[in-house]
Amino acid sequence: MEKSGCLEEKTDKNILRSRLFPAIGAVIVFIVCMCVLYLGEPVGLSDNGDFRRVLLTNNIEYKDSENHYYLFKQDYKMKLENKDNLGAALISAWQTNEEEEIYKSPHFLIIKLSKVMNVIANKVSSRPLEDYNIIYVALLYICMLCVAAFVIFTFFDDSKLKTQIVVFAVFIFIFCDAGYLLYFNSFYGEPLQYTSLMMLIAFGLLIYKRPGVPKVIGFFIALYFFAGSKLANIAYSLIVALLAILMIIMRKDKKFRIGVIVSSVLCIVNIIGLYVQIPDWMDNDTTYQAVFLGITKNSDDPARDLRELGVDEKYAVLAGTHAYMDEDEYPIDIKSEKFKKDFYDKVTKFDIATFYLKHPIRLFDETLHAIENSAYIRPPVVGNSTTVPMEFTNKWSGWSKLRVALKFPYEPWFVLFAFLAITFYMIFMNVLYVHNHKTETPQRKYMIYAVDILVLGLWVNLLLPIICNGEADIAKHMFLFTNCIDILLALGIVVLAGMKFRNGIKVAVAAALFAGIFHISIPKKTVTFGELYGEPIKWEIVRKNDDGTLLLVTKECVGFMPFDDNSNSWEESELRAWLNSEFLSEFSAKDRKQIVTTKNKNFLTYDERGRAEGGNHAHYWNFTPNLVYDMGETAYHNFVEDEVFIPTLSVMDDIGVKDAYWVMCPYTSNTYMSRFMNSDGFILHTDVKNEKGVRAAICIKED
Repeated sequence: MEKSGCLEEKTDKNILRSRLFPAIGAVIVFIVCMCVLYLGEPVGLSDNGDFRRVLLTNNIEYKDSENHYYLFKQDYKMKLENKDNLGAALISAWQTNEEEEIYKSPHFLIIKLSKVMNVIANKVSSRPLEDYNIIYVALLYICMLCVAAFVIFTFFDDSKLKTQIVVFAVFIFIFCDAGYLLYFNSFYGEPLQYTSLMMLIAFGLLIYKRPGVPKVIGFFIALYFFAGSKLANIAYSLIVALLAILMIIMRKDKKFRIGVIVSSVLCIVNIIGLYVQIPDWMDNDTTYQAVFLGITKNSDDPARDLRELGVDEKYAVLAGTHAYMDEDEYPIDIKSEKFKKDFYDKVTKFDIATFYLKHPIRLFDETLHAIENSAYIRPPVVGNSTTVPMEFTNKWSGWSKLRVALKFPYEPWFVLFAFLAITFYMIFMNVLYVHNHKTETPQRKYMIYAVDILVLGLWVNLLLPIICNGEADIAKHMFLFTNCIDILLALGIVVLAGMKFRNGIKVAVAAALFAGIFHISIPKKTVTFGELYGEPIKWEIVRKNDDGTLLLVTKECVGFMPFDDNSNSWEESELRAWLNSEFLSEFSAKDRKQIVTTKNKNFLTYDERGRAEGGNHAHYWNFTPNLVYDMGETAYHNFVEDEVFIPTLSVMDDIGVKDAYWVMCPYTSNTYMSRFMNSDGFILHTDVKNEKGVRAAICIKED
């Protein structure tokens, strides 16, 4: 009897733990999210230009006329028809500006609900009813993430304590990372995409374990929101909705099967509705990007590519341009009826996909490029701070930093190998399924369908940004792909935790050794040359130039200082003046004779193009070192002669990195941002007034 009582007590404890785990976990997720976004200085994402269509459609505008592209903004104002009546104000808050409505999206439902919440909060706190704080958008996304967390934790409610702890820790560390959460404080579509995907996975897991109509409805609602969050998701979401009808195998009762069929049909109809109303201009812009900033951008023969697409080869001069440049930057008027007839009326996304199928090597090259641009979770082109332009927050960014440091999550060859391995595994599973179809359990069949959808999603999320939008804003468009990679890694960690201790250690050691492969590098030869403040300077030998001189770059930063007080022009910068005066003055006369004056290509901003000695476009920014010089030969530039300079973009992939340091290139769309090599090995940009490291570069005679 005593033994039975102990067993009963133990069982009661397990039941209590299984009930508390999901609820407590979801509450902690909420607290972590709020702390990341609002503890200390509020953080979020600044506008890259995409906010406009959301703001106009939903009658929201900025409170000030300042530059919005590099600072995160919290406060806006709403256009309300009646500010004196709460009821009328609430109705007005829910209304859409039909004159400015570009397309319909469930994303706008979130925005409208946040407007209503703002009006109510303003009334309670006696603030002007038209005040709009973006915190209420963030709260809605946080609640959606908490729902997803609760459902996922519920799936593991009867697992071992060790497994529950690992699942919780992985969710907090990876999926509550600032890289994901910063999107919540923005008007981008990505946060809805992220939260709806997590809910989609959560309900999919729960259907596998405890199938029921409410869970099925939750799954299809999440799928609809996922489809509408980014219109590029529509095609894949439609496939998922069609395959999801196969959920009927999970239960034989009529009510469940009717629930699955009705929910899936309604979801499919609404997804088709989203597709039908995609505006022509959006389709045209993305097609333009896919062709001129994709297919023809790095082509050896753009004219030939256009002929193959059925387009007049005279438009080859547009190769490397994108759809959002100033009108005078285009050599041809792309707004004319003739261009519309010659290009937009002829080229479709299907044509682009067909082109890549005919040229798999070209697709492969673009794929490698896309994977390399998936290193960051947060977009590297926008800032997080409300006060410092292009400042990145470090709050709860452990996973963001770790995945960059690990390298293999965005290493093209590893990712492609992993995807192919998973694909072949899927094929093997499906062959077994066909062979053992009659004896397979419903859960087993469901799992196979789920794996099919997952693998399909991996390839779609990798290839779709290239086919649909070329290299335009590629780092941001790879967000969903990055999210999928992180989900796979999280799954791997949970599986590893479920192994026996000895086997788990073996796998962990093997994984660590594998990750170490991507960190192997050949140390560069170094020389000692010159002095600074009485100490000898160590230099890396970067390369031997055609004229026989050696290009040297200091092994360490020789100082930390702003680029300039107000300009990103290298010719006029205080940094250039310091290097060629105070820094150089420390060298002996003998050493100075060894230094050869070097003529370097100096990129110019769009506003400075009148001083250009060559080039026909502003330099296209890429943050990966091996791609950062892309299209540099045809970008606006002049030539500057210096004895001492800083590293140029053409050698970024050949220089080691320790501290963040300036590089010779302005951010070409403005006059106050300049680029720098970040300590994580990627090229970013920041205000010229901010302090970064200085790595001096010189060319010397080889002897």
